[in-house]
Amino acid sequence: GSEMCIRDRDTVVRVNNREGDCIRTPTWTEETATKECDPHLFPDPEPTVVAAPTYESMTLSASALFDFDSAEVKEAGLTHLQELGDKIQAKGASVVDVDIIGHTDSTGPEDYNQQLSERRAQAMKDFLVSERNVDASIIDVSGMGESSPVADNATAEGRAQNRRVEVRVGVNAPN
Repeated sequence: GSEMCIRDRDTVVRVNNREGDCIRTPTWTEETATKECDPHLFPDPEPTVVAAPTYESMTLSASALFDFDSAEVKEAGLTHLQELGDKIQAKGASVVDVDIIGHTDSTGPEDYNQQLSERRAQAMKDFLVSERNVDASIIDVSGMGESSPVADNATAEGRAQNRRVEVRVGVNAPN
């Protein structure tokens, strides 16, 4: 049949069934374990410690970047994005991660706000990639919708503070 056996001093310690799963026989012991079937008994060597990137957070007002209810970067918002792109570019190859997180206020349906916050974050990513040559693979885009306010949505001022895009730029510390 298609069963594969591993013999150890003529004792079958492990067989593979037709699916290729490992089956322990009664004679199995930790000494006869294999890495393929018992990976938990074979811990990986300690990974070399790579310093986690340090993050610099910037918060941009969504009102400065987008018109109300829009995910199109408005003319006035372009300078903010160009400055942001230049900041990221100035850090050069040490930038390993960029997180763009869109936020909205609580006006309007929650699921709509969720989508709007994602679309706005995506619009910023598209700009940074196309206009500032930031590597698309290091940019993560997400939206928090109205779920993470920094101010009171009951006031116009609070809502304005909640309409924002957070940008976290992760830079590798020099070794």
